[in-house]
Amino acid sequence: MMKTKIQWIVIVVAFLPMLLLRDFTPDNEGRYLAIADEALRSGHFFSFVWDGQPYADKPPLYLWLVMLSRVIWGQHSMFALSLLSFIPAIGISSLMDQWTHKELPENFRRLATLMLFTTVYFMGPALVVRMDMLMCLFIVLALRSFWRLYTGHAKPSEQWLLGIWLFLALFTKGPLGILIPLISIVVYIGWQRRWHDIGKFLNWRTWIVIILGCTVWFALTYREAGVDYLYNLVFHQTVDRGINSFHHARPFYYYLISIWYMWLPWSLLCVAGIVVTLVHKERKSDIQTFFLCVALITILLLSFISSKLQIYLLPAFPFVIYFTAYVIKAYDGKRWIIWVLAIPELLFALTLPALFVVRDLIDVPTLSEPIVLAAVTVLSLFSIASLFKLMRHKSLLQSASVLGYGVLSTLAILGLGMPILNQYIT
Repeated sequence: MMKTKIQWIVIVVAFLPMLLLRDFTPDNEGRYLAIADEALRSGHFFSFVWDGQPYADKPPLYLWLVMLSRVIWGQHSMFALSLLSFIPAIGISSLMDQWTHKELPENFRRLATLMLFTTVYFMGPALVVRMDMLMCLFIVLALRSFWRLYTGHAKPSEQWLLGIWLFLALFTKGPLGILIPLISIVVYIGWQRRWHDIGKFLNWRTWIVIILGCTVWFALTYREAGVDYLYNLVFHQTVDRGINSFHHARPFYYYLISIWYMWLPWSLLCVAGIVVTLVHKERKSDIQTFFLCVALITILLLSFISSKLQIYLLPAFPFVIYFTAYVIKAYDGKRWIIWVLAIPELLFALTLPALFVVRDLIDVPTLSEPIVLAAVTVLSLFSIASLFKLMRHKSLLQSASVLGYGVLSTLAILGLGMPILNQYIT
């Protein structure tokens, strides 16, 4: 327990400099600030405007939080707004830890937490001013409520909670917030051949919360902005964007390629764990099967949707990482799993010499900053240490922990250098 508390302190300390010292990105983050400012000026809370044009891209919940932060602090505080992502990230990890405490020993749960917070595209969204991490938290809460119902460890009130979490996920980011958990639940029930029990888990209590919430939301939006804005919100930003996207259109296989860098430094480990599990068809616990189902359904569902960005895949990350923790527990010490960690460790160990080579070939001012050199040096040294530990002790648990702390150390150093690096933010 003490080691777990110390690890949480290390994670918070590593993220803190970036939370405190980073400037807003003028494009993505600046857009949300401008929309919130205009809404406060106009007194509109359900319909928004950006650069003089109606902005129906997103539901209002997150923008309300941005507006509330502005009212409380009298200005847009980078630290306060970043907490809207960082605190949900902590909540997600804490929920996953509680969810798995009966099956995963503490040291493996601790590793899973470290892996989650050092996965590139989880670490980034935990810092930026976007609604994705908050939506991900509500999705995890919804799936956790379902699991309690499924395993018979829930009171009838859990049905209401399931509806609340599903609606809040929808109210934070849009249709994906409700589609990902609902389809995952339905597929898992079918996978377990329990179709006749679906009404026990998704009954009238859940649906009445969702329907009532949407009715109130749409009615107030119509009253404030009229039918055109409502149509844009309900249809243009959902059906049109999903089938033939006018923003971020990507091919079907987009995520099958992007996961290799999105899940760094654990991508090879995660993918290999999924493949080995599926190929060997070994018996898995119900919770392992559920985590794998959620991860695969999320990837497949998002692949069918025309509009694609790396960050959209965020809801799959907690389930991929914690499923991988089960894989590590089952195969720790096996030759194949040692190699799938050794390869990225070796690549990370070469980042320092690679920096000098790239710096000579490409004129990128950021790479010449001493703070970047210091961060890359630390990453290389930790990677060498983790590789040495892996080869000597043949323990992935210990080696992966060293690599994870190396990534956190690198983040902390870059965070301390943000007063210099902010000039390069675009």
